[in-house]
Amino acid sequence: MSEPTIEKKVILVTGATGRQGRSFINALTASTDSGPRYHVLALTRNSKQPSAKGITSEHVAVVQGNLDAPESIRKIFENQKNEGQAIWGVFCVLAFPGLGVNADGEEKQGKMMADLSLEFGISFFVFSSVERGGEGADDTMMDDRLAKIRIENHVKQLGTKGLKWSILRPGFFMENYEGTLGAITFGVLKAGLKPTTTVQLIAIDDIGHVAAGIFNDASSFESQVVVVVGDICDTLQQEKAYQDVVGRPMPSIPALLARALISLNSQTKGLIFDMERVHSARSSETAGGEYYMQLDRAKRAYPHMKSFAEWCRSREDRRTSRREKNWNGVSLGKLLKGRQ
Repeated sequence: MSEPTIEKKVILVTGATGRQGRSFINALTASTDSGPRYHVLALTRNSKQPSAKGITSEHVAVVQGNLDAPESIRKIFENQKNEGQAIWGVFCVLAFPGLGVNADGEEKQGKMMADLSLEFGISFFVFSSVERGGEGADDTMMDDRLAKIRIENHVKQLGTKGLKWSILRPGFFMENYEGTLGAITFGVLKAGLKPTTTVQLIAIDDIGHVAAGIFNDASSFESQVVVVVGDICDTLQQEKAYQDVVGRPMPSIPALLARALISLNSQTKGLIFDMERVHSARSSETAGGEYYMQLDRAKRAYPHMKSFAEWCRSREDRRTSRREKNWNGVSLGKLLKGRQ
């Protein structure tokens, strides 16, 4: 006698071909004793692109839609409902437009996804935002951070109308240290930050695991903000961890060039200022217990987040794999020209 078929929950993932989206899909559909409990709809603008074809599997179907064309997204919700496979959850990841780039489009996309989720009665909506040292300085935020804050506020408002939600606030991606841009990034942070200023770090794969853990226990994380941070360390500690694991100095541009970039590039200068602000906010006595509760929620969802040293080790093991260009919306040319 065959085993009874268990109906899988359908989760729509925006940003599915990006690194956060793919890490979530991989974590969510990982084999268990009973098999994956979910069927993923991976949203992409072009279902024929190689990155979209690469994620298709027994448990993942690629669906085509444009976040700048709400009707194309509405059609996905309607089709699933009409086919008797209504969308149960949404994991909303939006593309980073770049440093200093207008993010009005990102704001519209996020609000639209939340609106449709409420309209179609989905059971759980998870939005991937940004860790920014709490909400005390929200009124001063600009561009991408302001867009994410407005989306967060919109999601919370919809919560009063019945939308069940959770908000992720990931720290600074460890993957920002990869490749040539990674050497520039680390050089700039080392030259610009105070020696004692700590950076909240997270590996992108771990964001996916935390998000999957939240969907697996949705009721425990309903109406909760989750700060996703795997390690907190200053640049000297990062250097030591890299040296200890890899056996060579951490890649970095010369301090003179790094200081020049900070001086000439307003966006780079703003990044340094904001990291100092976040460190001060999280280190102050007024930070209170809420921050630690937000951190603990991520650990409950996924207790195995990597330290920076562990990430360095795993990255060294994958050195021969192909690197993705401009995955974080930043290019070397634009950075040097002061456009990012």
